[in-house]
Amino acid sequence: MTRHASDLKMQIIEKRNAQLSNHEVLALLRELDEKQKEQVRINPQIKFAENLKTIQFEVIQNLTSLQSPARTQTPEQIESVLFELKKYNLTKSEKLQIINLRPQSIAELELIIEDCEDRFSTETLREMIYMIGVNLPIPGKVVRRLESGNEPTEEDEVLTFIHYETDPKKKNILSENVH
Repeated sequence: MTRHASDLKMQIIEKRNAQLSNHEVLALLRELDEKQKEQVRINPQIKFAENLKTIQFEVIQNLTSLQSPARTQTPEQIESVLFELKKYNLTKSEKLQIINLRPQSIAELELIIEDCEDRFSTETLREMIYMIGVNLPIPGKVVRRLESGNEPTEEDEVLTFIHYETDPKKKNILSENVH
């Protein structure tokens, strides 16, 4: 029995639609960099495309900069945030942006979450900001909730519901007001 090309049908079982966090991209690029270095050690004649190496270098530099949350994140922290975010019914893209950007104010969350004001109350957004600060901390800083009376005034440009202290014993001194 002969088969014709028209008899064969190809099916796509599962589309590859992976969304990677900046932390995962950083880990993959570091792994690729190490593999390339090992290949060069084995065979010094091997050459990699210069533009590829430039892109790798620049992305790694960007993701390890002081401004990048990916620099200090761990897989456990990301898992913890994802677990906590389940109760908020966010999209995959919204969760990914929260991990990548580590928002620290309601204003930042509103830029990430579609129809934020319609979907969440101010108190829920405060809880979310606190949870993000606890689970994706900034190294060397302690997160605490703002007590009523300590909240930013209406004159503040951005409302901030999370403050960081370098010394948790000094609760009255805020070393940094993150906007």
